[in-house]
Amino acid sequence: MVPGADIMHGEAVNVDGFFCCVLSFLRGYITMDTVQRVFNCMQSLSLPTHSPDFSSKLAWQSCKDAIEHRHGEMRVPLITEIGESICVNDITPEELDRALELMKDFPHKM
Repeated sequence: MVPGADIMHGEAVNVDGFFCCVLSFLRGYITMDTVQRVFNCMQSLSLPTHSPDFSSKLAWQSCKDAIEHRHGEMRVPLITEIGESICVNDITPEELDRALELMKDFPHKM
């Protein structure tokens, strides 16, 4: 979370959840249909799927923080299907950039 950002913790968790779905798609773990299904569900519940404060720099800092607090591993959960996930330890800054670019293609409600 960014100090002073206009987003509550639970909302930030949801944005991160959608971001992880996009990362899962980019890695080939899920289809775009699954990403769209998750997005539609989040939108129908009026949950945020994007924040103007969310950036590649912030995402990478979060990964580095995770490594520091998780005994040297990222342990980022990525879904492999609805209700199933794996944890990965090898996300790169380039992947984060691609995911943020792809997130721009979704009609986020603010």
